[in-house]
Amino acid sequence: MREELAKVLTEWQETWTPRLVERDFDLSLIPWELNKVVTFAGCRRAGKTYLMFQLINELAKTSERESIFYINFEDERLEKSIKTLTELIPAIEELYGKKERLYLFLDEIQNVENWDSWVRRINDSKKEVKLFLSGSSSKLSSREIPTSLRGRALTFEVFPLSFREFLRFREFEIPDRVEFSTKKPELLNLLREYVLFGGFPEVVLTNDIRIKRMLVRDYFNTIIALDVVERYGVRNPEELRAFIRLLLNSEYFSLSKLERTMRSLGYSISKATLSNYLRYLRECYFAFPVEVYSPKVKLKLQHPKKVYFVDSSFITFLSIKFSENFGRLMENTVFIELLRRSKELNYALGDNWEVDFVIPEEETLIQVSYDVSNPETMERELKALKKAKRIFHWEKSVLITWDLEKRVDGIEIVPLWKFLLEEY
Repeated sequence: MREELAKVLTEWQETWTPRLVERDFDLSLIPWELNKVVTFAGCRRAGKTYLMFQLINELAKTSERESIFYINFEDERLEKSIKTLTELIPAIEELYGKKERLYLFLDEIQNVENWDSWVRRINDSKKEVKLFLSGSSSKLSSREIPTSLRGRALTFEVFPLSFREFLRFREFEIPDRVEFSTKKPELLNLLREYVLFGGFPEVVLTNDIRIKRMLVRDYFNTIIALDVVERYGVRNPEELRAFIRLLLNSEYFSLSKLERTMRSLGYSISKATLSNYLRYLRECYFAFPVEVYSPKVKLKLQHPKKVYFVDSSFITFLSIKFSENFGRLMENTVFIELLRRSKELNYALGDNWEVDFVIPEEETLIQVSYDVSNPETMERELKALKKAKRIFHWEKSVLITWDLEKRVDGIEIVPLWKFLLEEY
């Protein structure tokens, strides 16, 4: 085992990180001096590994290269046991000598059974070792890490590319005011592509729609097979897939109605099982249920939930209804951007009106509408915001459209591209 580990460590030092396009990540957020394990959690293929490489490259500017090591525990040469972890630091010291400071980037660490006990021991006993962990399993989700590491970890959630990052990957430079009018058509074309096909880096870097479709379907199958079915021991995968298909084709859902629909399709399933499925999908960063905004728990339970997905490509390629409602893809894009900005979200509902997003801690209302060129549509969207403002006594409200910008009755109307590129 020590011999194989030595090969992997030596190979890393010889090959180092691949060429990469940098993500927007604030390095000042890393608690370098605190005795904290840094973890990266998120959906598969969202770019966690390459974010690790980006940090490694930054770290190498100020630290000795031979003090930085990256290990991927999906490497078939490595035994997936805690013995491998136990041998890791001794193997490094044998090859490169004892280091004053050691930085270990451990990817897919959830493949090693009892990995957290080793991490706790190293974090507590070896102050010279800084640990960075990443993985695709929900065992490394922000909900589970604090439990397994008992307060020793600081977690960063990684989502698919933001629109700004998407433009960087497509080598499009955001124009200044002088050249904006000439570049705007290209910007809007790229925005449409982003809304339709999402921000998974590998998908963004291919222009062939057939390959995009194959990649997204492969991501979906892998997430369901490994992060849900295998992780949680789901006994009826086809039942789970039927449930997900219903979610992908629904903007709203209630577990009671889904239970009846599933039973009508021939599945003998309980509401409790559906609730578990929904939790699994949330914990592996695939689907996100959103409740109605209300201080009363009973009202929250009475109203249906809305559902969004980690990337709009899942709706585009797996839903049968996406072509009927580009607005839903826009709304999903806005949701993920707000989630990326660490917003706690609800939606608001009243008599004959609805507001897509409520951000309670900021007292902000956000409505999303693709096309408001029809006066009736504009009136309906503004009316909902005005009613919600009166009820909640909040001032800040934004209507996000495809490409309209103005202010009406104290409501900011903002183009989608501007919302995605600037803070609102």
